[in-house]
Amino acid sequence: MPIEISGRSYSGEQEMKRRVEELDREHAGEAMPDEARSEWNALNKAIDEFEARRTRIRELATSPRNTEAGAAFHNPVESRDSGLHTIERYRNQEALTSKAADRLDELVRKSDTTGVDGRYLAAVGDPHYNSAFGKLLADPVLGHNRMTKEEVAAVQKVNAVEAERAMSIGTTTAGGFAVPFTLDPSVMLTSSGALNPIRELSREITIATDTWKGVSSTGVTASYVAEATAATDASPTLAQPTIDCAQGRAFVPFSIELGQDWDSLQQELVRLISDGRDVLDATQFLTGTGTDSPAGVLTGLTTSQRVQTVGTAAIAISDIYSLKGALPARFIPNATFAAHPNRLDSIFRLTPSGSTTEPQAMPTRDGALVGKPVVEWTTMATTSSSGSKYALYGGSMPIRRRKWAAWRGVAWPIRTSGTRAASKSERARCNCTAWSRQCVQP
Repeated sequence: MPIEISGRSYSGEQEMKRRVEELDREHAGEAMPDEARSEWNALNKAIDEFEARRTRIRELATSPRNTEAGAAFHNPVESRDSGLHTIERYRNQEALTSKAADRLDELVRKSDTTGVDGRYLAAVGDPHYNSAFGKLLADPVLGHNRMTKEEVAAVQKVNAVEAERAMSIGTTTAGGFAVPFTLDPSVMLTSSGALNPIRELSREITIATDTWKGVSSTGVTASYVAEATAATDASPTLAQPTIDCAQGRAFVPFSIELGQDWDSLQQELVRLISDGRDVLDATQFLTGTGTDSPAGVLTGLTTSQRVQTVGTAAIAISDIYSLKGALPARFIPNATFAAHPNRLDSIFRLTPSGSTTEPQAMPTRDGALVGKPVVEWTTMATTSSSGSKYALYGGSMPIRRRKWAAWRGVAWPIRTSGTRAASKSERARCNCTAWSRQCVQP
């Protein structure tokens, strides 16, 4: 039954306590007006009455006259309060979002008639249980041997509540264990992943259509002439290169119920989709065919843009200098080397420190290569077999792209309960025509 105080309706003690905190914040550092003071006194009187009732119930419950030997009874009100206190504590610690805390609060207040859910939350919310749970995960068989007395008591308390609820989440060789209150819901990526530096090196251009059209020119030829010499036409020859965009996408359906229960699901899917796009780009921006996909950097290379190694299936220090020297002057200022980490390891070892014949090409493994920046690209060749293209050197790389679509959580009619889908799509083209680049090919 709601409690009316100063024109406000309260369903329980926790709401009254929150209102007391609000009044304190509203009048911090000043005397309360009469109306606020009257409300403050009435609220605190009601809260004190709740506490007095709990104290009396505890006295009656612990009296030997009122308890049979071996029996254990729980006060539903006290159990619910302990659960609500746990929810509030984790909300204040920001371990629970406000949305999740409100949902649990409503569950305990309206559905927990016996108090067992409140006891469960209080038990699994115990910090000692959280640390004990970690030890059991690390060693399900012998983990209990490393527990403190407090951790053992916390586990026993959870087991007792679990016995009441007849519910267990997860099974190990030592039995089922309840999930701790703040189990981290983050998805840990276990795939190999990829190092994809192309977007950091490139100049991204966002367009509103599916084809980019530019203007290119070989430039104007200037000259010095004698006095009174007639000027000649030096108009540049213009061309219009075009780059078609290709669409990349990722589609992940999930149930509406899962989206409601897992508050961070969408953020986790955004991270997973972004990783998937990065892995895809690492390959497509290097070797993509240009047909319904980006045209990769290596795809557009001609033999005139390749530098052969002096040896077969091997690389020498002279090959690095030959590659660097093959790049036209226009692209040298912002040029960068790119290679697989394994190949860069081999290059780093070409000239040992203290050599009297050659300076070190890479003074440090994480430093520059013959004075130019280096990036690691894991989809490039990992071995020096004949025909491998295992190093790139170039600059001025553009990527034409259409904007990523906004995050979409859309209804998807698959079954009665319904699902939602996380999806992102992009149109992008990594075109080779605007990047002067060279590669080493044994």
